[in-house]
Amino acid sequence: MAMILDVFMSKFSTLLADFVYEEVIKVLGVKDELQELRRRMRSIQCLLKDAEKKKFGESSTELWLSELKDVMYDAEDIIDLCRIEGAQLLADQNPEFRTSSVRCDFSSAFSCFTSVPLRHEIGNRIEEINNRLNKIYESRKHFKLEKSTISETPEITVVDSRQTSSMVDPFAVGREVEVAANSLVDRLLVEKVDEKCLLFAVTGMGGIGKTTLAQKIFNHPKIKTFFNLDHVWVCVSQTYSEIELLKQVIRGVKGTYGDANTKSELQTILSNSVALGQSLFLVLDDVWLADVWVDLLRVPLYNSNSSVRVLVTSRYENVATDMKAAYTHPVAHLSLESSWDMLRRRLFSEGQEELENGLKELGFEIVKRCGGLPLAIKAIAGVLSSKPRTKKAWKFFLNNNAWSIYNLPRELSGALYLSFEDLPSYLKQCFLYFSLYPEDAWLDLHEFAQLWVAEGFITKQQDSLTEDLAEECFNELLNRNLLLPKNDYGKCQMHDVIRSLAIFLSKEETSFGALNVRNSTTSIKLRRLSVVRQEAANEILNYVADQGALRTLLASYSNLLLDDERLRQLPHLHVLDISNTQIQILPDSIGKLVHLRYLNLNVTRIRAIPESVEQLANLQFLKISSCRKLRQLPSGITALHNLRCLDIDETPVSFIPKGIENLQQLNYLSGFVTANNNSSSKLEKLNSLKQIRMIKIVNLNRPQSETIILKELPNLFTLTLEFSMDSSSPIEEQELAVEELFDKIIPPQSLEDFTISGFFGRRFPNWMVSSPFEICVPNLTKLMFNGINSCTQLPPLGQLQELKDLRMYYATKVKKIGPKFFGNDINLTGFAFPKLEKLQISNFPVLEEWTFGAQAEQNASPKLKLLPCLQKLTISYCPLLKQLPKGLKYSTLKFLEIHGARRLKLDDNLPAEIEELHLINCENLEKICCAPTLKTLYVDETDVEEWGALSCVEKLDSLQVLSFTNFAMKSLPEWLLKLLRQRGLQNDSNDDFHLDLRCSKEVVQGCLKGGIYWDLIQHIPQVYVYGDGHHLRYRKQPYVYKHISH
Repeated sequence: MAMILDVFMSKFSTLLADFVYEEVIKVLGVKDELQELRRRMRSIQCLLKDAEKKKFGESSTELWLSELKDVMYDAEDIIDLCRIEGAQLLADQNPEFRTSSVRCDFSSAFSCFTSVPLRHEIGNRIEEINNRLNKIYESRKHFKLEKSTISETPEITVVDSRQTSSMVDPFAVGREVEVAANSLVDRLLVEKVDEKCLLFAVTGMGGIGKTTLAQKIFNHPKIKTFFNLDHVWVCVSQTYSEIELLKQVIRGVKGTYGDANTKSELQTILSNSVALGQSLFLVLDDVWLADVWVDLLRVPLYNSNSSVRVLVTSRYENVATDMKAAYTHPVAHLSLESSWDMLRRRLFSEGQEELENGLKELGFEIVKRCGGLPLAIKAIAGVLSSKPRTKKAWKFFLNNNAWSIYNLPRELSGALYLSFEDLPSYLKQCFLYFSLYPEDAWLDLHEFAQLWVAEGFITKQQDSLTEDLAEECFNELLNRNLLLPKNDYGKCQMHDVIRSLAIFLSKEETSFGALNVRNSTTSIKLRRLSVVRQEAANEILNYVADQGALRTLLASYSNLLLDDERLRQLPHLHVLDISNTQIQILPDSIGKLVHLRYLNLNVTRIRAIPESVEQLANLQFLKISSCRKLRQLPSGITALHNLRCLDIDETPVSFIPKGIENLQQLNYLSGFVTANNNSSSKLEKLNSLKQIRMIKIVNLNRPQSETIILKELPNLFTLTLEFSMDSSSPIEEQELAVEELFDKIIPPQSLEDFTISGFFGRRFPNWMVSSPFEICVPNLTKLMFNGINSCTQLPPLGQLQELKDLRMYYATKVKKIGPKFFGNDINLTGFAFPKLEKLQISNFPVLEEWTFGAQAEQNASPKLKLLPCLQKLTISYCPLLKQLPKGLKYSTLKFLEIHGARRLKLDDNLPAEIEELHLINCENLEKICCAPTLKTLYVDETDVEEWGALSCVEKLDSLQVLSFTNFAMKSLPEWLLKLLRQRGLQNDSNDDFHLDLRCSKEVVQGCLKGGIYWDLIQHIPQVYVYGDGHHLRYRKQPYVYKHISH
């Protein structure tokens, strides 16, 4: 942890350097003491690099570092207390400082010291710190620590984190994994096909690629088509809850468990849920003990009488043996050639063959040290990606001492430790923070950004928002392969071996659960504790609280109880997260936690926040969303001048106390309630928040003044407006009032994400309709309307140059989407929605017509750029809509879903590049044709007994998947039979066409051997038929025929 001390001391030293020349030093009379403190710190900093090298081999060096850390933590806390007391005294002398100049600015940590009565206490405490530092410095001789040059902390490069990439990592798997995956898939589908429930296992050491292989199998096309239920992935890990795991699998098979909360009840529900679907593919990843199968899942899955295949990954072959696996695949280490191939593909792009060949010899030396371990190769690739592609740099890298650091666990040494050692100091402390989170936890970028800012890990740079810098740190760790790739929701996980590295390196001051608590000695003080999801949270905390050193306590989803006595034991807390706990009362002594920067009370049962919260002068993040019992905020909440985030979304408070304009550091405000009482902050006061990035305003209904709101907020990127009526039905006076209000809420040009919900006026605001909307919000990329129940026309949106995502829900009076929607200049500019990728139109009950306009439709061609980038279009519950715009034919649309458009006719205007088409409850469709690129077609008319409208489905040359659902019809429709005849005539051995039928019992019987449809069915490569308790699964090659009936 010496290098983390390095960045801590560098930051502290810089603050002192600025401070000693300020005017306040003359008043305090401690200039000499502070300069001496900085000098001693700089001297010790020169020793840290050598101490870092020696700490693993010499426990005494580790104790030296621990003593130094104690001093630095104490120094920070003393200065913190003095800053608060000095600021209070200054405010008492001059009340004007309460709301303006006395604001503790963390970029100048000592700027509030102006109190003469405190100078002796400050001087004495600084002198004590100097003496302790001097002793530490003198003891260097005993440890034979050598000086080295102090490296300056590099600046974090800010990249626009709101930009996203659609690129898929092409280097996750190689040829060996592809071959293994295909082989295992064939075994899963063919081996012992008559046995209902079989388990297969993948084994190997941590980081060797078990999960990667399992993911490849899980997403294999043959697996997806063979198993009709959504296949289920469960990460088991070392600690798991039997109840939660059962619930997870039940949810995965689309079952419901209601209030059931016992093992016996849930096992029965699981068995019945799987029986309904008749097949299941289940992956149990990272299994440490066979109990999860033998004692928990085996019996209910066997009793389901269904076709079940289970794939288990484990480090231990004996786990597979105890589970009686039908086949165990041991994952082998990569060969040297494959290791180099994996590394080079991550480091070199096309056209760099000469550079690649010149480094190949050194590259082989590097991957040889990775021992054929994919995780190690990925980590090393992350390190090398930041270094020059030269022989000199790679030779220097090979000679790094970190390769041979001893006293490390075998699985963490070498390449994995080097990937940590190579991190800049500011990234090391961020990386080690992940050790506080459970195995396989989903890690949220925005949450960590706030926590790292609160912990003081991020140094402010120029005009950059500190949270943005923190997000860049997160992304850098992701780019260095120390985090697994993001999921669809932007969250990451950490490989368990990498997490083990973080836990090992932070064990002297950090503990997840009881992991390092009982092993800690009196000389090593735990500073950070996580009891997330722990049932023994109170007992664990009791071990740590007596030390009095805890700075971070993460206790979400735990049984932790906090009272005055316990809080008094935690005076140094900087971060406190008790979200999603059962806590009902927040003790008044919370106000004593003067160092607190981060307080998370989300989703708790608290009924009140004590007024003492006003004393938390350092608080930066206050999160109290979804606290359903909380009705009122303390009046002093707007005196927290350092607050950066105030989140009260979905908490039923009636107003925000006066003084919101005092929160000049605020950049995130969710749940601002508009109210008209004398104690509340008014809307126009939001104009003072020049740092604000995100605002959600609720309870909007009438203007409070003539002031224009929000327009001059230069940094506002995300805005949500929620309107609400005073009564259940709108009256003319209310409609006019809300229209007048909306005219005055004008977003700034910086806005990128805009949501309008529940607007009940009859017209949209003038700035959206009368003047060009695109001039008002030129950077808008995402727009959502929800519950626009009185407007008869949509505003003109087609000329928004940057708009990529448009969603419109519940516009109950809009009858036509016409030329005005696409922009008045469509024929002049030649485009509409030039960058729109996703469009959703839902619950427009009276919508009859959607058109680009006669002139645009007449001239519709590729030259007229109407929705030129559209990829996904969803139209749902528009029962009166008759047709799609003709110009849509020339869009690049790939995915189209139409649900509940009962009068719609597609004719010949399907988009030319359509690949996937979903049609649900569209019984007036007459034909689906001329779609040569269409690969997937879903047709669902569940309860229509006579469906004669659709008569033509043809010219779908690329169709790979056809799904048809109708439980009322007694026979298959003619269009479907004709299409199947055409497919049968192709007789292509490479054809992987899949037919999925959900239908009546009569249709199922017709599909069986000897049935009226069997002659067609037997020529289809893959068929699944379900209806009225009957299941037919058929595969042409390799041959599978299985019929089950209940």
